[in-house]
Amino acid sequence: MPNIQEVDFRPSLLHRFAHFNTISTALFRRVPSFDSIRHRLELADGDFMDLDCSYQQHDRVVIILHGLEGAADRPYMRGMARAFHQIGFDSIRVNLRGCSGEPNRMLKTYHSGSTEDLQSVIDYVLQSMSYKEIVILGFSLGGNIVLKYTGDHADQIHPRIKVAIGVSAPVDLTSCAIQIGEPRNLIYMRRFLHNLREKVRLKKDMLLADMDYDQLLSARNFQEFDHWFTAKVNGFDSATHYWETCSSLPGLSKVNIPTLLLSAQDDSFLGDACYPYAIAEHHPNFYFLAPKYGGHVGFSGDNRNGMLWSEHQVTKFVSKHI
Repeated sequence: MPNIQEVDFRPSLLHRFAHFNTISTALFRRVPSFDSIRHRLELADGDFMDLDCSYQQHDRVVIILHGLEGAADRPYMRGMARAFHQIGFDSIRVNLRGCSGEPNRMLKTYHSGSTEDLQSVIDYVLQSMSYKEIVILGFSLGGNIVLKYTGDHADQIHPRIKVAIGVSAPVDLTSCAIQIGEPRNLIYMRRFLHNLREKVRLKKDMLLADMDYDQLLSARNFQEFDHWFTAKVNGFDSATHYWETCSSLPGLSKVNIPTLLLSAQDDSFLGDACYPYAIAEHHPNFYFLAPKYGGHVGFSGDNRNGMLWSEHQVTKFVSKHI
C-alpha cells in the first residue's frame, strides 16, 4: 500500500506562502543550460508539435509535458529534464500544439485531455528510438494528460513505459475551473485569458461559423472560454462536457504501472476533488504526495542535491521503481 503520510518538505518562511512559491519559482528560477535539439513531429491530422530533445547517450528517456500556455523552455520543464539527466535519462520536452513560438496549422488546439497527442509522441519514440525504459511526466494540464493516458490505457500501456507522474495536476477539471475563478486567483486568470485571446486573434479567419469572435475576446473565465472555444473546436458539447470527459480522476484507480501524483495542499488552482487520498490508500500502483506547502508547480525553498524538492521526490520515485 503506498505511503502518503511521510512528506518532508520544509521550505523557508517566504516559500510557505503559496502565491510567492508559485510566482517566484516561475519568474526567477534559473536553470543551468544544457544541449538540446528541436525536432518537428508531423501529426496524422496535418498539424505538428515541436519536441526539444536532449540526448545524453542513455537508454532511458523521460517525456515531459508542460501546463496551460506553457512551453518546453519554462524553468520547471528545464529543471525537471536536468534532474532526470542526473539519474541517467535522456529527455524529450514536448511543446504542445501552438506552444513552441509558432502557431499550429489548425484551429484545433491542445487541451486537458489531449492524450492522442501524447500517444503520437510515444509512438515516435517507440518507432524511431531504441530506449528500453520510458517515463511519462506532466505538469498541471500536462500532468492531467499523462494521468488520463495512463488510466485510459491501463492493461494496454506499452511495456517500455515504466512510470507515470503528474505534478500539480488538475485531475478534476470542474472543481479546478471553479477554484481558479476565485478572486485570489485573479492575476493568474487574467494572464491565462490574455494568452488564449492572443491565439484566438491569430486564428480569427479560421473560426467556425457559429463562433462569435467578439464573444471569445470578452470571455471572463474558463467557463466562458472553454464553452465558446475549447469545447467547440475539439468536439465537446460544452465546457462541462469537456471537463467531465477529460478529467483524469476517474482513471486513477485503473493505473497499472507505478504512478505518482504530487500536489501541494496550498495549491490555489486545485479543488478538493484533486486530492485523491482514498484511491492512494487502497491502490498498489497509485502514489499520492501532498505536502502542506508548495503552491502550483512551485516547491521551492527546500532544495535537495541541487534540485527542487519536487524534482528530488520525482527522481527518487523513478529510481525506486525502475
